[in-house]
Amino acid sequence: MRSICNCRRLVFVLSGLYLLCILIATRKLYQLSITNHNNAAHVTHRSGPHLVEIWSKASIGDYLWSHILNGPLLAPNGPLLNTANLVYKDIHFSFKSGPGLVPATAPKNVTHLVIVLNGRSENKIEQARVWLDSMPAFEDLRTLAVILLGDEKCNNEWILLYLKKNGGSIDFVFVTYDSLLVDGESFYQWPLGVSVYRGFPNVNPASLDLTYPREYTCNFLGTIYPNSSRERLSKFIKGSSRLQKECFIAGREKWQPLENEQSRQLYLDTILQSDLTLSPVGQNTECYRIYEALSLGSIPVVEDIMTPGACDASSEASPLRLLKKMNAPMLYLKDWSQLEEVLESETLLSKEEKISRRKSAVRWYEEFKHSIKKIFVNVLRERWFDLKAD
Repeated sequence: MRSICNCRRLVFVLSGLYLLCILIATRKLYQLSITNHNNAAHVTHRSGPHLVEIWSKASIGDYLWSHILNGPLLAPNGPLLNTANLVYKDIHFSFKSGPGLVPATAPKNVTHLVIVLNGRSENKIEQARVWLDSMPAFEDLRTLAVILLGDEKCNNEWILLYLKKNGGSIDFVFVTYDSLLVDGESFYQWPLGVSVYRGFPNVNPASLDLTYPREYTCNFLGTIYPNSSRERLSKFIKGSSRLQKECFIAGREKWQPLENEQSRQLYLDTILQSDLTLSPVGQNTECYRIYEALSLGSIPVVEDIMTPGACDASSEASPLRLLKKMNAPMLYLKDWSQLEEVLESETLLSKEEKISRRKSAVRWYEEFKHSIKKIFVNVLRERWFDLKAD
């Protein structure tokens, strides 16, 4: 009886040792497979396109992805995260956005990163700081660029501390508006673009009929703030029977961050029905309306004046430095009293000349987006991967 018990005990011990050996072997094989996978990924990365992550925490990130890079539609990756991928020339862009993208859960193995941040207000700056303060935790990170929705008065000095040359992680920044920080080395200028956050679409030029007569000579739809250029424009229009007859004007007293389907469609249809789109200055001369009008073949009429703040007033091209550099088809005036002269000039244009101007505006905007794409990609290729500009 005792020998039987001993045999059973021996069988139990041997079975345990056998299972332990299987577990150890399985773990070794798993570790080997992970190592091989990482090695293969490393080889693929070196021999194939350079992987660049784009993490978007501001609406201009969607403008970059959908309108500038022409990236594919974002696919949900869980309830709070959207992802998409695009290979352009020798760069593989991997795009992520959504409330689920936070420093604690973001991929720690990122090596080349473009992060899109909002610096429009103190609250947004604090959120941006959280991201930038977390960068040392990403131990594999080799290069970092920021696309910054800057302050409308160009007060963006807070980000200087985060530049690599000042002990931070950032190689360079693309920033909106005519910032004095733009130097072509640490800072590049970035366009404001269209209001993607309010649902403005990526317009397909082929879908536009630019040949039919437009109902209105000009339009303005927007919030009218007290003691603003918009209020002066509104009063000027109310005092002109001609402007009231020829232009579609719809103002509101309170700014709305989002549009409903009805108000968004009214805005799109009105621009499509107008030869000119009036663009009074707000906190800054540059606004979404300029880009939206051009995308639909309506010529922006812009006040060529500097707004208060720290933006570049020394350049002859300011304001709208980037748009002027790229010869945007716009009409400039210094005061809304000159609008009557602009409308008088419109009466001298033939139907064919107006059609040609609409087509030129749409074509310019498409070429503009392509130029910004080329600038963006070339900066990454030259600065990060030591490749020649395309």
